[in-house]
Amino acid sequence: MVMLIGLAVLLLGATVWWLSRSLRVVPSGGVVANTRADLELLRDRLLAQMNELDAERSDRGIDPVVAQDEELRLSAELANVLRQLEALSPAATAATTASTPGSTARAVLSITVLLLLGAGLYSTLNFGNLQGFWLAAQRGGAEAARVPPMVYEMVAKLEKRLAEQPNDATGWARLGRSYNVMQQPDKAMNAYARAYALAPDNLEVVSEYAWLLFNSNPGETGGLVSELYHRLYQLEPNHPDALWFLGYAAYQQGNYRQTLPYWERLLKLLPPEDPGREHLKQAIASARSKAKK
Repeated sequence: MVMLIGLAVLLLGATVWWLSRSLRVVPSGGVVANTRADLELLRDRLLAQMNELDAERSDRGIDPVVAQDEELRLSAELANVLRQLEALSPAATAATTASTPGSTARAVLSITVLLLLGAGLYSTLNFGNLQGFWLAAQRGGAEAARVPPMVYEMVAKLEKRLAEQPNDATGWARLGRSYNVMQQPDKAMNAYARAYALAPDNLEVVSEYAWLLFNSNPGETGGLVSELYHRLYQLEPNHPDALWFLGYAAYQQGNYRQTLPYWERLLKLLPPEDPGREHLKQAIASARSKAKK
């Protein structure tokens, strides 16, 4: 049992590192916000600007090339702001627990599930109770989210435009992104599902949908989330997220020999200064050891 727990901690460290590694980015354009409040204001402003851009594009009041460039800029800034919000230190996160009570519950549950998965004990528990706790945490976070009314208005405009132009995959992905920021996971999933159905070859849509799905339930490595990451791998064989997930899924299934090619390739892609290299090396060593047995 001690060995199982040790392996669980090892896999937990690697998984938590991967879930958080892509979130440690400073906002582009030299914009640096030092507090959660600053980041939330910047997030809301960027969301409003993106929806205003949609309205102008719908009204044909802006040059298409200019609109595309502006959309790319705003999307990049928004992604970086969201990463900064997620990457706040534990102290900063604790200071805002009162305003977002669901976030702590979700974080605790995620770590618990990952630990149990690594120890091979998850299947012995009452999954229904854990799932109920997860859903309650999601609802709590959504109810506590402090999103200005203006953002809801802008999202409503985007919803209306998509009702009139339902074949806009980019618009559905943007709507899914907005729902995710507003902590409305079910709506975010539905929006990304529409985007994926319309654009199954769009690398950004596939990667974001897969990430959202896996992050909502790290215990599930089959079904749709597996389909999405395999699709991502087909589109881009060196996509870090695909390499991590496919190796992780194989590890969970006891297919350690299948794990190694994915993770070894991922290790080659990581820059030397990446702090997660050590976690990944240890996970690879564990998989290699198990593959010999």
